[in-house]
Amino acid sequence: MDKVNMSVAVIPMAAELGWSATERGLVSSSFFWGYSATQLPAGYISTKIGGAKVLAAGVALWSFGTLIAPPAAQMSLMALCATRVLVGLGEGFAPSAATAVLAKLVPSTERSRAVAAVWGGLDVGSAVGLLLCGPLIRMFGWPSVFYLFAALGLIWAAAWPLVQPDKMDPDMIAENKKKEQERATRLALAEANQVAASALESVDETPVSATYAKLEKSLPPDGKVPWAEFFKSPPVWAVTVAHFCFNWGYYTLLAWLPSYFELALGLNVERSSFLTLIPYIAMTAMMPLVGPVADGWVKNGVPLTRVRKVCQGIAFVGPAVCMIACAVLTPPAAATAKAAVTGVSAAGPVLTAVLVALLSVAFALGAWSRAGLYCNHQDLSPKYASALLGITNTAGAIPGVLGVTMAGYLLDTTASWANALFIPTAICQLFGAAVYTWLASSERQSWS
Repeated sequence: MDKVNMSVAVIPMAAELGWSATERGLVSSSFFWGYSATQLPAGYISTKIGGAKVLAAGVALWSFGTLIAPPAAQMSLMALCATRVLVGLGEGFAPSAATAVLAKLVPSTERSRAVAAVWGGLDVGSAVGLLLCGPLIRMFGWPSVFYLFAALGLIWAAAWPLVQPDKMDPDMIAENKKKEQERATRLALAEANQVAASALESVDETPVSATYAKLEKSLPPDGKVPWAEFFKSPPVWAVTVAHFCFNWGYYTLLAWLPSYFELALGLNVERSSFLTLIPYIAMTAMMPLVGPVADGWVKNGVPLTRVRKVCQGIAFVGPAVCMIACAVLTPPAAATAKAAVTGVSAAGPVLTAVLVALLSVAFALGAWSRAGLYCNHQDLSPKYASALLGITNTAGAIPGVLGVTMAGYLLDTTASWANALFIPTAICQLFGAAVYTWLASSERQSWS
């Protein structure tokens, strides 16, 4: 909710404070300056002290940043950007902290469903925020959305410890015990093979134990995060690239859709907020299907890596096709400028409905990433899942800075929504699909 409030509030704020499209982009992207800075520290801290405490602190910080945004906006553009950096710093802790909680509490056979439900909460929050923003701004002014959402966040932070989030599920205890037994067996096998191979080394330069010895040497002592091993792992790079490419579309659309409906289609702030809500409803509606279907494939014997690749492929290729269609159908700048003068919509009801439908399909298909890249960290290493998410989410936060700002700059320089928003998104999504299909894996890594 605290992400989307600015995407809608920026419309009356820009009109009141005289911002250009580039300045709109600067304000919207400033959230990601803080968000990108906390990803790696968040993963490390969540691994060390537990995700539950980190999550509570993050929510409290971003709620405070939201609370002080309205007076800061009256001071200066940079003061407002500073409050959005605070919001980003707080929200940057949430993904790694939530992943740490899930990796500790949820067995692998239920993981797709759990991740889809938890990460789906982001989409529910976006939908609720967009539903509330328009009426709140119309009735009470744009500062109201900041004050209400800040109050809700502070209440949640106070209530979170009451649900005992550190208490482990019995099924997860049993799964961890089984994995410890498997690890002990591997260690014993490695030692036995090393002894047996010592007699063969005089006639065979490559002892039988080489593979096992290499495997066990790569396992770090408890408490140490194997950062170097992460960056040597092709599957980690696959998730990192996929996270960057997926978020390029998600964050730029999140920031710019209300302005797109206002500036490109000539709609008012309340209708822009409402129409922006529809794609998020579509994404939320898809969410209950994603987890059970993916978990069902796994239980029916489909290889886990194939499930992840199929789900992420749906989340990339489908939306890319929709973005290309939106680029073709969006009215040109001349029609938009004429509509602004005459007060008549540049698109008309039919074209507006088609564009909203395309965006809704894109967002709904994007929900399949919850059973793709967002589960992959926990597949590769439950122990270091939060640290891995810290790495990939750092890459995933970069589009929030580059993509959101670039969209505003390209809009000012080209006056084309296709070139500013839709074509760059489609290119990123198709590139991400190719890399993830090539490199991704769900096999437990040797350093886990």
